[in-house]
Amino acid sequence: MKIAMVMSVYGQHAKGGAERSAATAAHFLTLRGHQVSIIALGGSDSDMSPQIDENGVSIYHIPLAQIYDPYGLNGSTLKSSHHSGLKKAIWHLIDVYNPVMGWRFRKILRNLKPDIFISHTLQGLSVSVWREIRKTETKLIHVVNDHALICPPTAMTRGSKVCEKVCTSCSIYSRLRHALAVQPDAVVGPSQIVLDRHRRFGWFEKIQKQVVIPNALPANWPEAGLLQAVKTPIKFGFLGRLDESKGIDLLLQALSHLTNHSLVLYVAGAGDAALAQERWLPAVHPLHQVKFLGPVNAAEFLNSIDVLVTPSRANETFCNVVMEAASFGKPAIVSNKGALPERVYQGETGWVVEECTPFAFGEKMQFVIANPLEITKKGKKALATRPHYSPMQQATLYEKLCMELLHDNLLLKA
Repeated sequence: MKIAMVMSVYGQHAKGGAERSAATAAHFLTLRGHQVSIIALGGSDSDMSPQIDENGVSIYHIPLAQIYDPYGLNGSTLKSSHHSGLKKAIWHLIDVYNPVMGWRFRKILRNLKPDIFISHTLQGLSVSVWREIRKTETKLIHVVNDHALICPPTAMTRGSKVCEKVCTSCSIYSRLRHALAVQPDAVVGPSQIVLDRHRRFGWFEKIQKQVVIPNALPANWPEAGLLQAVKTPIKFGFLGRLDESKGIDLLLQALSHLTNHSLVLYVAGAGDAALAQERWLPAVHPLHQVKFLGPVNAAEFLNSIDVLVTPSRANETFCNVVMEAASFGKPAIVSNKGALPERVYQGETGWVVEECTPFAFGEKMQFVIANPLEITKKGKKALATRPHYSPMQQATLYEKLCMELLHDNLLLKA
């Protein structure tokens, strides 16, 4: 098959898990014998001619037509957060339906002529590319990696607050985008909850083919070693941004409810560690060791702990870190938000905390410390899920969906 993928950024500019997951899928679809192309944003000097990367994927870069460049495509280091609220509002309004990007996209389509399109992230491209794809009558799959169609900031959070409803400003963009978009032929989500949430907010209600294809481990992810017996003190780990949407405050405050047990807590990830300690860390009990590590090598960090704690308040669409910890046989304590219960198989490979409070997390951590054999038991089940997240398995599932759509198309034409 000739498969074309559409995403906002690729290669050195890709920072998020959505783009990395899409790039992995492209690589392994190529290994399965398919001809894969990627269309992504490029700098102002991009000539839109294809370049072949080291994996045999053809890359097309479309110059971004916007009022500023939030991706550093032209070498700028100015982040979008430095722009005024008005300027960001205009950027998002243009991004609802950007006809210039649609026109530039069309120029590539004239020669590409794939059998099927898979769109991932549309920021900077807009749903105008969907309309151009539909004009070619090529089948279209869209992958909902986040909430970008509903919420321009993509996460549906504001600080520690999780948006259970679409706020007024986001509603304007979402309704306009929905009115101007065409419907894909199939929708993929990395979890069931993200598909359900999009239907709840009015997207893809009439599309019959809605498929869960989980994210995959990185292609170069280390193999798991033999599971070791858990020793005291239990080593808990947090890996993520040090902000309230990820629940770091809940975890640090939970330590005040663990005065009868010794533990080690390793905190890793980007953010202001000094501020996090000042705001949320209670006076450290003599039985506790809390170590802030900053950015780390994820594989090495996850392989060194006993239990991951992910107390996110956000409606996570997948949460790679829980999958990555499981690949080393490390169970996780997670909140009940978004796809996190799915990542621990509703409690089979970890523990779900039903209330996002310091007391509830402290209580669950206390249970785990008192029952170390449960760590080993759930760790074995977590390790057994690793094949579900192999890159080749992900590519196989995408291949199966593409073949089904093309087969359905042939039946309609017959």
